[in-house]
Order: sequence, then structure tokens, then C-alpha cells
Amino acid sequence: MQATNTPQVDPKKLRKSLLTWAIVGAIIIAGTQIGWGTIWSEGVIRPLLNALLFFYAYLGRNFVVAITAFTIVLRLITFPLQMKQIRSSRMMAAVQPQMQELQKKYANDKERLVAEQQRLYREAGVNPLSGCLPTLVQLPIWFGLFQAINSILADTPLELMNLGKNVYHGFTAVVNIVPLQSYFLGMNLAEPDPTSIVLPVLVAGTTWLQQKMMAQPSTDSQQASMNQTMQLMMPLMFGYFTTQFSSGLAIYFVISNIVGIAIQWAVEKLEGPPIPSVEAPSGGTKRKEKAANGSRKRLNKA
Repeated sequence: MQATNTPQVDPKKLRKSLLTWAIVGAIIIAGTQIGWGTIWSEGVIRPLLNALLFFYAYLGRNFVVAITAFTIVLRLITFPLQMKQIRSSRMMAAVQPQMQELQKKYANDKERLVAEQQRLYREAGVNPLSGCLPTLVQLPIWFGLFQAINSILADTPLELMNLGKNVYHGFTAVVNIVPLQSYFLGMNLAEPDPTSIVLPVLVAGTTWLQQKMMAQPSTDSQQASMNQTMQLMMPLMFGYFTTQFSSGLAIYFVISNIVGIAIQWAVEKLEGPPIPSVEAPSGGTKRKEKAANGSRKRLNKA
């Protein structure tokens, strides 16, 4: 009786998948039972607001210093994600020669090319989508910071009353720091940059430099052209948004980009060039063909 080959299930991937779906399910249930507005307010805005107030109260009562400390702490929390993103990007650049050989070998078989590319990424331990994860994680933080900064830098009685509702009850130091000092170098941090030049240029420039350092080469001319377009459009888009957002949020972007650039530079210097753990497909094929020819010659001699 012929045995049937049953597909093997990776326990690690199964646990990861079950955990992911459990988290998604818990979020959906919580959102329907508690309310998405309440979750957004209590789970995002209030923690960000109180964290900024804490740093402001105990770090010299300077809002820019508070934003800097907050950014560094946030970067430390998301550091594992950023390291995964950097290493994945570096490894994708390292396997480009093998990728180019695959494109030449299976130029007329797109389906086989996709399958071989996926196999190459899997053997190299690369996830092409991992680069998007840190950005997705930071999206709710950006929106939450925009609302938190506007609430913290309140200057009217009604805004101060709303701020008091969002402060945690045990945070008694807030009584001595409200209203906060909202001016830095002549700028009102609750409003956009009055020059419409300085902060937008800093945000666009640091965003471009960070993307340039993390850019991965591509052997596909169309993909390379798309990457170059994104490297130009993203900084310009963020620079334009800076003219509409509060200066405090723009300063967060600049500091976050500078910290990200420093981390990228440190990883490049400490780890050196990445070494792919996979062999070139053509080399492996040639070795297999040589081995097969050698076996046939030995059989013929026998």
C-alpha cells in the first residue's frame, strides 16, 4: 500500500497565525462592545497626551525637549521592528544577483519565476512586506499625536477644561504646568510653521535621507523606476503636510527621522555587508548537472 504524503504544518507559523487572528478578533469584539471612539480616546490619545505631559513636567518644562524624549522612547519601543525592517532590506539587496539570474533563467515563464522568487526570499529569510510594518505601526501614533499636541497646547478656558478631562487622575503635577509654554524659537507649536519653509524642508530632507539609506536596489527597471519615484514623492508629500500640521508634530517627524538615520548608520557600520545564506540558482543547477553527468559516466564504465 502506497503511503500518501501529508503536508507538514510548521508549529511556529501556526502559533503565530492563531495569535494574530486572536488579537484581531479581540480588537473587533472590543470595538463593537466598547466603541471605536472610546478605544481611540482611551487607548491612543490619552496615553500619548499624558506621556508628553510627564516629559514636559520633569524635563525642564520645555515642550521640544518633551517631544524629543517621547520620540526616543517610542523609537526604543519599536526598535525590534525597525531592526527587522533594516535587516530585511539589506538582505533583499544582497540577494539581488540571485534574483537577476532567476529573471534571466525564467524570463519566459512568469509563474515559475514568481515561485522561484518566493523560494529565494524564504530561504534567505526575507519578507518583502516587512518594510511596511514600522510605518503602519506609527500611523495611529501620528494621528494621535496631532490631536494630543493640539489638546496639550490649549490656551482657552474651554480647551483647558477638555485637557483636564484627559489627564490621568493620579497625575497631580499637571496643576503646576498648565498652561504649557507653546512657543519655541518664535513658533507657536500648536500651529503650522509661520515661515512655511524651515520645518517643511527639514521634514522633507530628513525623510529623503532616511529613505535613501534604506533603499534597496532592484534588477527590474520598472521596479527601480517606481522606487525612485517613491523616494521623491514621499518626502515631498510629508513636507507639504508639514505646512498644514502643527509645528510640534513637524518637530516630532524631524527628530524621529534623525534617530532612524542614526540607527540605520549604526547597523551598517556594526554589521557590515550582509551575506546571503542561499546559493545562486544557476550555480546550484550546474553543480547538480555535473554530479549527474559524473554518475552516468561511472555507470557506463561499469
